[in-house]
Amino acid sequence: MINVTPEAWQADCNLIEFPDGTRALIDSAEASDSPPVLLPYLASRSIDHLNLVVISHFHVDHYGRLKDLINGGIKIDRVAINMPAAREIADQEKPWGMIWEDVEALLAFLRERGVPYFTPEVGAKLVDLVAADGAPVCLEVLCRYDGINTPVGKTYVNDTSIVLRLSHGRTRALFTGDLDSKLGAWLAQSPMDLRSDLLKAPHHGGEGHPPNDFYDRVAPRVALVSTSGPLWGSPRCIRFRTYVTDHQIPTYITGLDGTIIVEMTRNGFSIATLRKPQFVLYQAAMSEK
Repeated sequence: MINVTPEAWQADCNLIEFPDGTRALIDSAEASDSPPVLLPYLASRSIDHLNLVVISHFHVDHYGRLKDLINGGIKIDRVAINMPAAREIADQEKPWGMIWEDVEALLAFLRERGVPYFTPEVGAKLVDLVAADGAPVCLEVLCRYDGINTPVGKTYVNDTSIVLRLSHGRTRALFTGDLDSKLGAWLAQSPMDLRSDLLKAPHHGGEGHPPNDFYDRVAPRVALVSTSGPLWGSPRCIRFRTYVTDHQIPTYITGLDGTIIVEMTRNGFSIATLRKPQFVLYQAAMSEK
């Protein structure tokens, strides 16, 4: 989870490196008050090729640096997107960074540059391979709604988020985009298997995120939050802060901890940050669960 929130605002950018060398980016933004972070980080890792970029939904704090990546020389093989079914859903959220014309211009730019984009089906395995240890590794689409055709009626742009599960053997991570309260409440009561060891907090941990029974269903062992220190400490995040505290869930925040590095194995995971790279901050094995 790249620290694209070093100042006061929020954004999302998550880099996944698979055992076979495949690289995927889930969201590609920097906070509006952030200095350039993403391209320098990729350059520091000698990364100039991404096999996949997933834009969870079309708020600028999730897609805003995609064009800059390509202009900066990053080769992208394909981009997974999810457009709202109706412009009215987008237009009501202009203050929050959903500008229809800007998104159309971005898609036109991708076409001009020959970068294919597509809308994945629910259940699609965007990456599917077997690691050297024999364990299956998969990035799978769990949920994708268009804001109109949903089990809860018309929703907001946040609830068009592509929800993804990354798994390595028995170890699971859930990427929720900005999953909102309306669809999150429905998922909490659905038969969908949401259990995950690692949770990328919906909506940056801020209010508007799903109800607490959604988190009960996920039962995360660790929460990861891409937000700034000031926002995390504000009333906006009090419910999620209270939840992880009450449930004794270790929680890492990019604006406080810096870039967060998770290594998943078939039977567990470890966590470190770039601010403290010399030792592992958290380690877990599935036998503990």
